[in-house]
Amino acid sequence: MDNGLDSAGWPYEDNADHRAAAPRAPRGGAPRPSFLASPFTSSTWRETLQALLNLPVGVVAFSCVVTLLSFGLGTVATFIGLPVLAATLAGCRWFGAMERARASALLGLDAPAPARPRPTRPGVYGWIGATLRNGAGWRGALYSVLMLPLGIVSFTTAVSLWCVAISCATYPLWQWVYPSLFNQPGIELYDNNNHAHYLSSVPQIAGVCGLGLVLLFVTPQVLRGLADLHRAMVRGLLSR
Repeated sequence: MDNGLDSAGWPYEDNADHRAAAPRAPRGGAPRPSFLASPFTSSTWRETLQALLNLPVGVVAFSCVVTLLSFGLGTVATFIGLPVLAATLAGCRWFGAMERARASALLGLDAPAPARPRPTRPGVYGWIGATLRNGAGWRGALYSVLMLPLGIVSFTTAVSLWCVAISCATYPLWQWVYPSLFNQPGIELYDNNNHAHYLSSVPQIAGVCGLGLVLLFVTPQVLRGLADLHRAMVRGLLSR
């Protein structure tokens, strides 16, 4: 008689219904804030921090991976080339785990880890062969190389846009510094044949402030686009 329990005494579970009813964690990141709220949300500043960190991470990752891969490929005919390549790819998998954790903390991205290499025979040679055949390590190496151009673009964009936006939006508060300390009426817009034009009148100061306010709301959208590109890289190269 079926009493609803299996042979071990546990209740039966309909796996299909359980999978259908179980909530699935989002993989695409945190909910998007509205345009007007974007400069004031924590997600925007986490994406800014991610963009700033991309440069030092990219420099270190690119330098290490390119150096080690070049050395390993250059010595592949000797007994040290393949172990160096395998160790480099294993390091790329470890770096990929760090990057998935960083993307989870700062970009709200849930990226499952790829499958581990499965050696077909025991010993060091089995591990080397499995690591070299595993695609996740090579994708991690490609990710490490791509992090340098992404880091340069994201760091430069974040610093430039936020500095211009904040300085322009607050220009009415510090415009007085120019006549007081630099003996000029305001920001010098251009100088043509010893004829300089300064942003010093009330309409000009208001225009600079208005430009800064516009950039304060546009900058988060630009950084979100770069963050989406980074999310796609993590999903495509570091996840299964």
